[in-house]
Amino acid sequence: MDHLCAISSEFKRADLTAMAKNGSVLISCELLRVAGESEESQKSRVSLSQQGQELSSPYAYSEGGQLHQVMQLLATITNRKSGPTKPASRASNLLAGFFEINVLGIVSQLSDVVNDPRGRFSTFERKRNLRGMNEMIRLARHNISVALPQIGACFQSALETSELRDVAFTSWVTMITNLDKEDLQSMIEQTFSVIIQNWEVLASDSKEAAFGMLQKLFNGQESFIQINIDNIPSLETVPRLSKFESHLEIFRTQNDVRRQFSSLTRRCTHENLSVVQQALTELLPYLRSNQSFIHLSAVSEQPDPVVPALVRALLDTCVRFAGKSPEVASLCAQCLGLIGCLDPNRFEAVREERDTLLVNNFGNADETIDWVVFFIQEVLVKAFMSATNPTSQGFLAFAMQELLRFCEFDSTVSSRALRSQTGTNHRRWSALPDVTRNVLTPFLNSRYSVTANLVKTEYSHPIFSLKQSHSTWLRALVLSLLDKGQGENAKMIFQVCSRVIRIQDTSIPSFLLPFVALNIIVDDDDEHTDLVGSELLEVLRFPMEGCSNVERENLRLSSETVFRVLDYLSRWLKEKRRQYSSLHPTTSKHAAKVAAAGQNGSVESDQIKKVEKVISMIPAEVISQRAVDCKAFSRALFHWEQYIRQRRESKLQTEDQQAIEPLFEHLQEIYTQIDEPDGIEGISVHLHVLNIDQQIIEHRKAGRWTAVQSWYELQLAEKPNDVETQVNLLSCLKESGQHDALLTRIEGMHQSPFAMSKALPFAMEAAWVTGKWSMLQQYVDMSSGVLDHAFEVGVGHALLALHQQQQDKFGKIITELGAHVATGLSRSTTASLQACHDDLLKLQVITEIGMISGASGQHVERRDVIDDLDRRLDLLGSFLSDKQYLLGVRRAAMELSGLTFTKQDLASAWLTSARLARKGNFTHLSFNAVMHASNLGAGSATIEHSRLLWKEGYHRKATQSLEGAISANVFRSQAPQPLKGSAPDNTAGSDQEQNLLFAQAHLLLAKWLDSAGQTPSYSVIQKYQKATAAYKKWEKGNYYLGRHYSKLFESEKLLPANKQSSPFLSGETARLVIHNYLKSLTFGAKYIFQTLPRILTLWLDLGFEVSNAVEAKHSANGAQRKKLLESRKAQLTRVHVHLKGYMDKLPAFVFYTALSQIVARICHPNNEVFAILKQIIVKVVSTHPQQALWTLLAVVKSSSKDRASRGMQCLSNIKGDRGALSGGDVKKLISQGQRLSDQLLGVCEIEVRGKVTSVSLERDLAFNHKTVSCPLVVPVEKSLSASLPLVANTVRSHKAFPKDAITISNFLDDVLVLSSLQRPRKISVRGSDGNVYGLLCKPKDDLRKDQRLMEFNAMINRSLKRDAETSKRRLYIKTYAVTPLNEECGLIEWVDNLKTLREILLKLYKAKAIQPNYTEIRGILDDVCADSTKMNLFTERILRSFPPVFHEWFVEMFPEPGAWFNARLKYTRSCAVMSMVGMVLGLGDRHGENILFEEGNGGTFHVDFNCLFDKGLMFEKPEKVPFRLTQNMVDAFGVYGYEGPFRKSCELTSMILRQNEDTLLTILETFLYDPTTDFLGKKKRATANVPETPQEVLDSVRSKVRGLLPGESVPLSVEGHVEELIQQATSAENLSAMYIGWCAFF
Repeated sequence: MDHLCAISSEFKRADLTAMAKNGSVLISCELLRVAGESEESQKSRVSLSQQGQELSSPYAYSEGGQLHQVMQLLATITNRKSGPTKPASRASNLLAGFFEINVLGIVSQLSDVVNDPRGRFSTFERKRNLRGMNEMIRLARHNISVALPQIGACFQSALETSELRDVAFTSWVTMITNLDKEDLQSMIEQTFSVIIQNWEVLASDSKEAAFGMLQKLFNGQESFIQINIDNIPSLETVPRLSKFESHLEIFRTQNDVRRQFSSLTRRCTHENLSVVQQALTELLPYLRSNQSFIHLSAVSEQPDPVVPALVRALLDTCVRFAGKSPEVASLCAQCLGLIGCLDPNRFEAVREERDTLLVNNFGNADETIDWVVFFIQEVLVKAFMSATNPTSQGFLAFAMQELLRFCEFDSTVSSRALRSQTGTNHRRWSALPDVTRNVLTPFLNSRYSVTANLVKTEYSHPIFSLKQSHSTWLRALVLSLLDKGQGENAKMIFQVCSRVIRIQDTSIPSFLLPFVALNIIVDDDDEHTDLVGSELLEVLRFPMEGCSNVERENLRLSSETVFRVLDYLSRWLKEKRRQYSSLHPTTSKHAAKVAAAGQNGSVESDQIKKVEKVISMIPAEVISQRAVDCKAFSRALFHWEQYIRQRRESKLQTEDQQAIEPLFEHLQEIYTQIDEPDGIEGISVHLHVLNIDQQIIEHRKAGRWTAVQSWYELQLAEKPNDVETQVNLLSCLKESGQHDALLTRIEGMHQSPFAMSKALPFAMEAAWVTGKWSMLQQYVDMSSGVLDHAFEVGVGHALLALHQQQQDKFGKIITELGAHVATGLSRSTTASLQACHDDLLKLQVITEIGMISGASGQHVERRDVIDDLDRRLDLLGSFLSDKQYLLGVRRAAMELSGLTFTKQDLASAWLTSARLARKGNFTHLSFNAVMHASNLGAGSATIEHSRLLWKEGYHRKATQSLEGAISANVFRSQAPQPLKGSAPDNTAGSDQEQNLLFAQAHLLLAKWLDSAGQTPSYSVIQKYQKATAAYKKWEKGNYYLGRHYSKLFESEKLLPANKQSSPFLSGETARLVIHNYLKSLTFGAKYIFQTLPRILTLWLDLGFEVSNAVEAKHSANGAQRKKLLESRKAQLTRVHVHLKGYMDKLPAFVFYTALSQIVARICHPNNEVFAILKQIIVKVVSTHPQQALWTLLAVVKSSSKDRASRGMQCLSNIKGDRGALSGGDVKKLISQGQRLSDQLLGVCEIEVRGKVTSVSLERDLAFNHKTVSCPLVVPVEKSLSASLPLVANTVRSHKAFPKDAITISNFLDDVLVLSSLQRPRKISVRGSDGNVYGLLCKPKDDLRKDQRLMEFNAMINRSLKRDAETSKRRLYIKTYAVTPLNEECGLIEWVDNLKTLREILLKLYKAKAIQPNYTEIRGILDDVCADSTKMNLFTERILRSFPPVFHEWFVEMFPEPGAWFNARLKYTRSCAVMSMVGMVLGLGDRHGENILFEEGNGGTFHVDFNCLFDKGLMFEKPEKVPFRLTQNMVDAFGVYGYEGPFRKSCELTSMILRQNEDTLLTILETFLYDPTTDFLGKKKRATANVPETPQEVLDSVRSKVRGLLPGESVPLSVEGHVEELIQQATSAENLSAMYIGWCAFF
């Protein structure tokens, strides 16, 4: 103090304690800097005098050391209050408290100097502050935890500067060695990433420090390492650290491939850049090594969810870091290329968007606080965690601190002592994720402040200009609007937000803009309203033509920003109108409520008008056109359809409907850009006369390129220099595969610079597809660069470099191409796989060029590359044109490759093209591809050529061609010839491939002879047998031979008894079917659902016949009947030999797929049959007890003593089965399963009295939670469904169920009781994966019928997936698990988020003040039924009273246009599929409670299948409609109604049903003849057209599948049948005749 007084006498009056308190942070910083600056020998000189007393002792960090004492003294001073001095024993607590309070301030001061954004400090001073931070960490130890994100960001920023790197790294090591386990866990990923990425540039001392740190970590905390193994990056790239990597590898070996991908996926979504970069660096080689896992999973029946999750993570990461780290974007692109272009029709990888709505515009306190919490959690915390700039972190910390204060959050909300409190703030705090709470906790009592005043900039509107970037415009616009905020809450929040708008992360202004814009729009100042509207309009109206690539990108991003604002305004307007209408209804009974609203209602009305004004300022055509420019076609469609609806409603009153036709023409133009194949046809129906342009649009969409080509050629004859027509013609030639003609056309074009710039992509693609490298060189010379044109130009540059053997240049080009595609990805273009399909295809092309080229320098086996390419092609699913494009690139790359690809490889690619073209009906393209394959010496080209002839209708010529090739030994083995004269590749499997080719030729010939019906059966059988003999291990050959025998069996079955042959009567024909089907199952599972049910039916029926006397109709002679019986017994014995032999060969999952059918016949009267049935059941349950035991336990609980007894026999055998998996565990599992089954039966059967809707599982339903811990799987579809092998001859090694099956952990106690008659109850099960699954316990209902119907629907789903057209449209039936517990009770998988049609419509009508008067409606319907001349009462009076509103539900549930379009399509298509399937099955009673819709995706969901096989015709008012297609259902399809997607989906489904008639009837037959289930029920009276016997049901279903109407003998075509059904379903006469509860008027 004396020194200070010597400086100035003013210090005599100063209080040193007060001065120390006020400057504690600055004093601490200077002390730490001095300590850090001093050498070890100088540190003992650090001292501080207090009130004339000098403290001096050796420097040490231990308690009692000088710096420790000095800081303790400072902590004591700052904590000192009046009164006695605190004892010395609390000094350490004071120091800890000092750092906890002040560490954020200290770190902020030190990091400001280290980061030095303005360049004010020398390197020496920055190092001094880094060392000061190091001293702080040593002293404070784990008390720095609240500032870890800031410290980490400071060190990571310093690591990027070479002069600071080693000091920063040393400080990092100090930090890690002083953290406790909880904080270490949060830093482990970042630490390892920092070591790996900086290892090469670290000094040797720093490397030794890192080694020592890891040594300590691995030696002392091995359990910690093991627990966090999924979070720890690999040290493989650092040889010095191999010792530690070997430890990590030991722990990683416990992880399978799936878990490893899950771990890498999670690490890719980390907020820290270095962690993400390291994760991607590891993911890339791991993907290369494990492509097969990804690709096999992607095409399997049940794709692993880890695949779309990985793609979603990569897309989001690429977009998030595209502007910050080009390297991360490039790595993402490479990873996505390795994964490939997944079929969006099979995968859902839609970005999950959390959103919020401020209905009261910051006027409601609770709503505003909820919004602020959302803003902090979803935006600020993420920006804070990802920031590596300490200055940015500081501003974000300040903003979070101030907003937490606004929410009145303080340290009490996080206090453990107050966890029991129930206040609103505490609930909000508790609802935040743990990670978010950990980040925010320090800011509950932090003291950040901003010293500099906010400089306000005056902006001139409109601000938008192409001279500035999108981010600059966005920040300027938001800052301008924040300054105009209205309302006390808004002004407070906006002032804080203004401080963080200018930081690098644009997520903050992007999030704020819609809310700020709305706040300004509803302001009292109309000028502000116009200002916002004009700004938005300026962006959308700005022309995109003539802009450079950079300007176009800025304009696209700005337009997408405007779209988000408009979306928010529309959502707000809809909710505000709803809120306003609830307060201001049109009826007088709410007058008091209206009066209470008072003036507020007027304000709300004005706000609504202002928002309506802004939205109306932007014409629908402007939005639609800009959406098309931005490739946001769903948005263009969304806005234009709404516009059409508005115009259509207004035109009803004023003009003719023909005035709407031009709007449909524009809609048609939008649809040309959308990957939806049916919309254009639907729109065309509404255009009375199609002009030539509209016809061309239809032809192009349908792929009728010949017609399109002719028209463009005619146009060019008139206008030879019309560039647009030239480009259209080139596009037509490209799509039809006429590449030579395309090149000729380009050579003859008017070659203006503009025309050639448009033609260049076509020219380059045609040149490399046809292998004309000199022409490619010519076109490359004409282009200005790799990235200045279309993607095809870049591919051309790459292939030319490969042709010229310029490997380095080639590698550079494909790297640039990938990076260019990656930088083009944006948030909107990656919203779903569908949205980024084209970009993913480009990345796959780039990857495959690199794979084929062999330019990597690594040794790659040609066969491995071919196998990878084959799997990768399957990823594209039904995208035939994309497959053709990819094959063209492959062929070009193979010709130039450094690998030894053979002519056979190239021919195989041509034949794949030929098959795809044939299936797509592109005959010319297919013939061309076959010709190329033939020139390369491919014998299989003959088969494909014959197939083409057959498809074209030249059946005799096709047969002759194939027979001639077989006779000429065309398919003899030939050594594959290399492409470039290198050594031939005589692989070991080449002979087998040729044998398979020979077998394929014979099988194809046999099938054609069989279908022609002009060849004797024995001759056809010989042809089939030649195919199976040529290649014995072939599923397909054995299947078709068995199928032919099955055909003979069915033909004989229809003959009179005296005409039936001996092989049929003796059972020999049945045995031959069984034997060949069993053989086919041995080698594959493609036909398992066609073969296994048929095997079981024929075998069990034969066993039944053996158990009974031969009927007299077969022979009047008793001796002959006895002989026939003996023959049947002999055949049955041979069947049993087959079954026993194949039972050992076939894995258990094969029989599991038909377990319900097997168990249904467990009471078979033939003991030998039962013995084998028992063996099968034991094998299945022993191998898959967790899944199969559910089925067997229901048998044990059967009310039939025989069934229960035989079920117990099976259980006993399973317990004693030595082959069972872990025999003791199976016994325990059975015991636990039986207890659980008893408990669940009790839950079903106990009566629930009264009208309660919620009961306790334990208290009210006598469920014992302690006795039901059971390793059975949760009975839901994904757990009970067996996956099937995709690759032939892998049946035995296939794993049908995952290792980590989802088993039952426990049951929740809350039970929901439904109000229907039997009071079913919903229980909740927690699975081993942590998720909660709902199950509906249904009493007094035999669920075996529902179970079989789900199996039938699952069979249809498989057929829909296999077909290219139906797969492309994602046609499906929603199925769920049904698990009977006995004949009267069972469990149904609960599907969440469903709404009934009735509930949806009633809510929408209520909002419009429309209430149905059922009494009045019933009277009108009775009048109409009594007198058909009064039909107008139904159409005009009833239907007009309930205008269609269902489309509004889709707009409300799916406000984002892409989600809206996808949901509407899913609804339309799923509705069509179920309409066709329901019609075939005679499914009735489709009232508004039995049709539900999925709130997540819009899909249709049907329940209650009791009214089957035309029982609806037996109602008091017979159901005349084949399915529900009321006005609301049609309305929601879109403005084109049931035309387009609905009609086409109906036709495709009907076609699939016809193609799979035999399979479906076989499945249905097993149900109908099941002795345990009664599908038909007892009929009170005979009714026309209602089947009464199983055979009549089969005949009825067969007639419907074939298109036969009742009373007709000539079947309709698919199109004609669908048209008739639609007319019946929409007929006013039929609808008016429906009973009132069906609500035909909805």
